[in-house]
Amino acid sequence: MKIKINRSILALAAGILAGVLSLGGTAHATTVLFSGDTSASSPTTIDSYLTYASANFTNISVTDGPGSTSLTNLGTFTLNVCSGNNCTEPFGTQDGLADFTLRITFSDPTVSGTPQLFAADIYGTIYRSGNSSNIGIGSSLTIDFDNTPQHLSYTNAFGSGAFDLSVNDPAPYTAASSFGDTRTVTGQIANLTFTDPPPPTNGTVPEPSTLILIGIGLIAVSVVTRSQLQKN
Repeated sequence: MKIKINRSILALAAGILAGVLSLGGTAHATTVLFSGDTSASSPTTIDSYLTYASANFTNISVTDGPGSTSLTNLGTFTLNVCSGNNCTEPFGTQDGLADFTLRITFSDPTVSGTPQLFAADIYGTIYRSGNSSNIGIGSSLTIDFDNTPQHLSYTNAFGSGAFDLSVNDPAPYTAASSFGDTRTVTGQIANLTFTDPPPPTNGTVPEPSTLILIGIGLIAVSVVTRSQLQKN
């Protein structure tokens, strides 16, 4: 006796197997939302002519994978007018020492080791000619952050993982700048990983092998039923 399996049975089998594979942990893109704020860890006042303002960031959407997502505002520096006409304001020399430390605190998800600190070396000299609002020729002020990425772990209501966090140097102040100009600190989250929480241990979720056996059993029942119908 020959048993013919029609296309509907094959479709049923394919559907069952596809469902089993999807339940077996096929890779999928996951988005994690990051929120937090920034502040000056030290010093709170950099210089009477250079001030820093903190910023908040809310629900920055980061997808797992090797790519990076920009943090477009981690606070701003503002260069204020130095006092008097023809004034000179030295900010020190490049020495690699921390003149300012940026503090980044995450409110969601929970990130281990927060707040994260990024040190900056601030150096250069600003001139003012007369009472001009423009910075004098030869002026230069650099805010040089330590750009080394920090590798951090996190957890949220859906799972856990890790990511890299780094900051960028803002554009320097030069003779093309004016007093009152601001410089925004930016950064990025990169190389986000995500792991689902472990399955419950009470046995309520079938193992993939069990689902495969159920699928095979359903296919067998379909074949036998069709065979009996053809015989009758």
